[in-house]
This record gives sequence, C-alpha cells and structure tokens, in this order.
Amino acid sequence: MLKIMGQAAATVTQMQTYIKKVNPKVPDSVIKMIPLYISEGAVEGVRGDIAFAQSCLETGNFTFSGSAVTLDQNNFCGMGVTRNGVKGNSFKTPQIGVRAQIQHLQAYGSIGRLKQTVVDPRYTYVTRGCAEYVEYLGIQENPKHYGWAAGKNYGSKIIAILNNILAVTSGTTEKENTVKVNIKKMISKKNCYIGQNKPAYVVIHETDNWSKGANARAHALAMKNGNLAGTVHYYVDSESIYQTLEHSDGAWAVGDGKGKYGITNRNSINIEICVNPESDYYKAVDKAEQLAAYLLKQYGWGTDRLKRHYDASRKHCPRRIQDEGLWPSFVHKTAAYMNGTASATAKPSTSTKPSTTTSKEAGYMFEPKLVKLGSEGTSVLLLQEILIARGFKGKNGKALSLSRKADANTIYALKQYQKSRNGVLVVDGECGENTWKDLIAI
Repeated sequence: MLKIMGQAAATVTQMQTYIKKVNPKVPDSVIKMIPLYISEGAVEGVRGDIAFAQSCLETGNFTFSGSAVTLDQNNFCGMGVTRNGVKGNSFKTPQIGVRAQIQHLQAYGSIGRLKQTVVDPRYTYVTRGCAEYVEYLGIQENPKHYGWAAGKNYGSKIIAILNNILAVTSGTTEKENTVKVNIKKMISKKNCYIGQNKPAYVVIHETDNWSKGANARAHALAMKNGNLAGTVHYYVDSESIYQTLEHSDGAWAVGDGKGKYGITNRNSINIEICVNPESDYYKAVDKAEQLAAYLLKQYGWGTDRLKRHYDASRKHCPRRIQDEGLWPSFVHKTAAYMNGTASATAKPSTSTKPSTTTSKEAGYMFEPKLVKLGSEGTSVLLLQEILIARGFKGKNGKALSLSRKADANTIYALKQYQKSRNGVLVVDGECGENTWKDLIAI
C-alpha cells in the first residue's frame, strides 16, 4: 500500500523526461510547471510525484484527449467534474491549480490542517483522512466507499504511472541525477517549528564541534533527545547522513538573521557538516554536496537556491568552507551532481584511520599555527571560536571577541583552558601543537 502523504521519490527531471516520452508534443508550459508538484507537495507533506502521476491519468498525459477539462483551465486533475458534461473548476494560474490538487489529496490522505490558505473549492466536501493510501482513492477499492473517482482500479492506475516515472534513468533523452544518497532517519519534533516550514532554500552549515566522537549520529541523537538548542534537518559526516527533521518542520538554524536577507527558519532546509577529528572533512563536504544536489533536484530548484548560513545572517559559517575558499567549488560540484557529471571524490588523506596528527591532510579543521600574544589570522579566530564554545572568557569574565587577534583577553582565556586540563597541558598562554591536539580531540 502506498501512502499519499510523504516525500516524493521521483525527481523533477524524471517526471519531465517521462511526459516528453509519452507525449512528445507536450506543451512547454507543462514542462515548466512540473517543479510545482514537488514544491507545493512539500509544503503540505503530500507526495508531489503521486499528484503528477494522477494528473497524467486525468489529462491523458496532458493531451487532454477525452478529458472534461482543458489546459487553459489550469485544472490538471478533473476537479469539479462530478458528472458527464460538467466542465470542472478553473484556476488563475498553473501554481494555484496544482496547489488545489495537492490540497485535495491532503484532505483524503490526512486529518491534519493545511499549511496554506485553502484554494481547493471542494476541500470541505472530503471526509478527512478517508483514503490514506493511493489505492483507496478509487471508490470501488476504498473500504468505506469514499474516494476521488468511481472508475475501477483508479488508484492502481496512478501507481502504475508512478512506477513508470520512477523507472526513468539517465539513459533517456535527459540526464538524470545518478547520485545515490543513503539517508538514515532519526526524526525529532523537539526545538523546531512543527508544520511551519515552506522550503525555498537549502542552507549549508558546519557544526564547529571539534570534540572527538561528535559525528553525524552523535548530533542526531543529541537533537532527538532535546539536548541541542539549535536544530537542523540533516547532519553529515564522512560516513553517514542523518535526517533529523521533516522538511515540513522549521529548524532553529538561521534565526540569527531575523529574515533580513530573505532566508528564515520557516523557508529553509538546513544541512550541518560535522568537523569532528575522526571524520575525513573533505569526504564529509563531498557527501554534503551530494545531499544538496539530491534536495535541489527533488524540489526542481537550481543552485541559486543553495545558500550558506552566512547568506542568511552574515555569521561566519560554514567556517572551514569559508576560510579555505571552498564555496565556489561546493556550488560547482553540487551542480555537477545534479547534472549527473560528477562522481564521489574527496581530498586525499594521509591516513585511512583516525590519526593523532593535526595536519589539514588528516582531515582536521585547519593547519595548526602557533598562537601567542599578538598573533593574528585564521588560527587565532578558530582558537577564539573554540574557547567561546567551551565557555571560557577573558579577565573579569569579559566575553571574547572574534577579532582574529590574540589580545590579552584571548591569552587569559587560553591559560584558563590549559589550567582546566589538570596538568595535561603546560600553562604557557601559547597554543602550540599539544594544545591544538587537545582542543580539537578532547
């Protein structure tokens, strides 16, 4: 049995390729509107690929041959055609027409409230939740004899079309995204805006958690247990991807921007890249690129919807991507994965197992440089970030500033950290190799 509610499995490219194959004369306006099925479906938690398959059935693959509705009505599901001779409902734009169809499917598949204003003129006529499964959209197959249509095997016909769409591969006239993303789910409903997210962007972050063991699973567990004040939709390390929020739920991730730059907690899907010392950082970045490509394809978006936390609030995040100038490459690789022209790669590492070195080639956050009073640069900034994250302050409790300069306040906090390590470190106010190792692998 196939549930109506959920995340689409087919991509926009698959749907576009399918309809071009079965209807070579399909209008360009139909091709251009197909992403709406994914984006509108995601808002209401309805599988947009199921809605599109239903439209193919109802419109004769958008030929409208034998259909009671016409293309200019923007009615792609026969809505309002309750008997022969009835023309059905009309909508001002394709988006409103698709939205109405999505809302009507939501009425059948769920008892939850809509996220957007009702545009479906027949929404209130549906017995809510009476057809949780696609198979039950057919009145003859529905145990309670409710449903969308009276024709025999109506739901099964939709599923057959969907299966043909999902069978579309890169061997067709358009290249399909060949990236296979293995997502483990550990969904939380804590510290988030439940049901309030309308995704419009994919936003990249880094955890800035250099602690040993702070991988994707550890963060996902901590979030599920309600132990993280900030929340995201995905955590990625060099080995795994964990989904931690449904896309329909808003994360506590970019609220620091207060919507000033257009990206908010209620219109974004947020990805955190883990930077723990055991993880191969560059492989983790590569996995994040694949995940970003998967999500952008899923919603029918381009890389113009791919953003950094920095773009949402001007926070220096994702830190290492920023500091190493990797963002243009990240966007380029994501686009290549979307086009099926990239393969999984990672910057080579000098070791295949966890190392105690702090060199960049071993996958650590940065190339360690000696920091002492008066030092300036990225290493100082990173030291300040770590000390702040660990709760250390300057003299008389003065908060550290991210000045990139090792002033007296920074050195005071560094000495307090060294003292806290109970003889493990020399309290000399200098961050050399031993202190760096301790800071990033504590």
